[in-house]
Amino acid sequence: MIQFILRRCLISIPVMFLVATTTFFIMRLAPGGPFLSERAIPPEIQANIQAKYGLDQPLLVQYGKYLYNLARFDLGPSYKYPERTVNEIIAEGFPVSLQLGLAALCFALGVGIPTGVLAAVKQGRAVDHLTMGVILFGISVPTFVTGPLLVFVFSLTLYWLPPALWGSWDQMILPAITLGLPYAVYIARLTRSQLIDVLKQDYIRTARAKGVSEFRILWKHARNSTLMPVVSFLGPALADLVTGSIVVEKIFAIPGLGRYFVESAFSRDYTTVLGTVVFYAGLLIAANLVVDVAYKFLDPRIEYS
Repeated sequence: MIQFILRRCLISIPVMFLVATTTFFIMRLAPGGPFLSERAIPPEIQANIQAKYGLDQPLLVQYGKYLYNLARFDLGPSYKYPERTVNEIIAEGFPVSLQLGLAALCFALGVGIPTGVLAAVKQGRAVDHLTMGVILFGISVPTFVTGPLLVFVFSLTLYWLPPALWGSWDQMILPAITLGLPYAVYIARLTRSQLIDVLKQDYIRTARAKGVSEFRILWKHARNSTLMPVVSFLGPALADLVTGSIVVEKIFAIPGLGRYFVESAFSRDYTTVLGTVVFYAGLLIAANLVVDVAYKFLDPRIEYS
């Protein structure tokens, strides 16, 4: 397993290089610039600003300097926030986005797995059809509709939960539900379909013939095989929960990394956008690696060759 982890880490280096290179040239080829505004800036001031950040140099020179700084984990200064570096922005905004992503993941797992198990056990009955209807609704409604709807019901009508901001536990509930609901739906579908297949296996029939209780069959015999596709889904889902919180952060005024990413994209803040994309790419690679390692604990028969 150690060799497998080291090999995956080495493979991730060219992947990160490709992500950084592609994002760099896409940002530079896009129209506009970080220091263009509606008010005309005198040419000499514009030239001084360009020289300060090295934007007056040839594009390949800028690219080489960026890769050199990236190898030193230096993401450079922010153009929109000149008093701060991109490293400082990520260090400030990412913990909030991570808390939101983990809260949404806990909601998705806590709702999705029991719902999928219940639907599989009650296959073909009213509970199964009702569950599938709720799942279809959860897939169809986007987060920018779910968020305001939850705010209207639980904040503006019932006055149970705060409508925005971040800090206390009650301010985390509505954003976590909004972000985690689509993933809870996918987890429920994966759990249901996989558990239905597992319950048809011969070793499950043998366990039932021996008089093993249904709860013990689900918990001991069918658990690991059922969770395999769920674990596979959790790798990209965890990174997507953190990176996909941009819309939710805007709806609930959460001071996460998504807010900086959106504002930097609109203002053509090259370094912040580049740093955020590279950071999220590394996060996705790390999440997938954790999932691959977790396979070994769910199924000891798996070998890393």
